[in-house]
This record gives sequence, C-alpha cells and structure tokens, in this order.
Amino acid sequence: MNATALLLWVSAFSSFGWGVLRFFRRSAGLTVHTAVVAVLGLVSGAWHVAAIATSGVGPLPFGAGSLLLGISTATFWWAVSACDSRRLTAIFENDVPLHLVQHGPYRYIRHPFYASYSMFWLAGWIASGSTLALVSAAIMLGIYQDAIRQEERKFASSTLALQYADYRRRVGMLIPRLRASQPGDSRLSRRASTREG
Repeated sequence: MNATALLLWVSAFSSFGWGVLRFFRRSAGLTVHTAVVAVLGLVSGAWHVAAIATSGVGPLPFGAGSLLLGISTATFWWAVSACDSRRLTAIFENDVPLHLVQHGPYRYIRHPFYASYSMFWLAGWIASGSTLALVSAAIMLGIYQDAIRQEERKFASSTLALQYADYRRRVGMLIPRLRASQPGDSRLSRRASTREG
C-alpha cells in the first residue's frame, strides 16, 4: 500500500518541480521569498516521504490520501493546459497581471495551482497520519494563503481590476462556490466588459 501512495506522491511532486523549472516565469530571478518556499517545500517533502513510507494508517485514510494525491496532480496539469501555453509568474512575483484565465479549472476556482498544492500537502498528512506531516502542511498552506492575498491585490490594482472583481464574486478561491450567480451579477459583468471594451 505504501508503494502506491509514494508513487502518487512522487508523480505530484515531480509535476510541481517541472512547473517551477519550466512553466512559471521569474522576472526577478530567485528572490528570498521564492528561495524560502523552495527550501520549505523540499524539507516538508522529505518529511512527507518518510511519513508515508513508514505509515501505519488504516486502508480508509490511506485510500483517501492516495485519491487526493491523484486529484492534486490532475488539477495541476488541468491548470497548466488552461493557460494556453502562456506561462504564469512564480509565487511572490511583483509583476502586473496582463491576462485573466477563466476557463478550465479557473471556471470553478480562482487559484487551481494553489488548490493543487494544498491538496498535495493535506494528502500526505492523511495518507501517513503523521503529526509532523500535518505541521508541514499547515506551514505550506499558510504560505499559499499569503501568496494568494498578494496575487489578488495585484489584480485589484491592475487594468483587469473590474473584470477580476466580477470574477472574484462568481468563483471560489480554492473551493468551488456552491451558490448560483445572483441576478445582479450578469448586469455587473456586462457593465465591466463595456467599460473595458
């Protein structure tokens, strides 16, 4: 059983590594923020591998963790494909957003990459039952929350601010919204697109 979870974990972690090296752009090179995230990710990753390899959890948490690892990887690659070969900037970049992706997983959540990473760390904890894995997951999720706040501020101060405000009202941050759009939402969307056109 541990071999299955480890294979899924390695598949997800390798995908994220590819993203760091090949997909995400870094305009400022390696900053202190990105270096800290990279080091914490590697250290947390080592903890998770050790915890999963020595895990003694039952089949239900192990299966749930493994399923979440698979969903995490699928969400990552779905988000990559939705970007239409336009590379996004890396975590904690101070760039000005030039486009807003609203298809693929972005139709349901505003930050599918961070959702994918969050599922990954939570899955490692669930599949291992390790307190250390839980602590490292909490640290990484805290970092992602900071990054999300920064990215949302960037959109709010860009030329895409009206479009993003409408998008933010309609689409959940990391979890899809369960409510349907309010009747006034479509009018607001039409007004925003008229102003931008």
